[in-house]
Amino acid sequence: MDETAFLERVFELDGGRLAVHFYAPFKAPGGEFQCRYSVRWPEREVWSYACGLDGVQALMLAMRSVHTRLVESDAYKAGLLTWCDQADLDLPPVWGGGSP
Repeated sequence: MDETAFLERVFELDGGRLAVHFYAPFKAPGGEFQCRYSVRWPEREVWSYACGLDGVQALMLAMRSVHTRLVESDAYKAGLLTWCDQADLDLPPVWGGGSP
């Protein structure tokens, strides 16, 4: 498993920055694919992962998980967390939901 982030998104956080890193999906011993990610808040770093049937799904679910964490944060609700000076964080909250 490579611990070098292959994707980074940097958000604005109350005049500072909040970095999110995604790590390359890999096949776990149980057969599922895992995509690790980290959210680097000023006071702490939060690590987690999402699982999928393949690497693409694992990455998409990791991005969706990050989106949920961020929009549920007090900083986002207070309007202090943005991307490109916009409230839209441009992460996939509903990707993978299927077509209507």
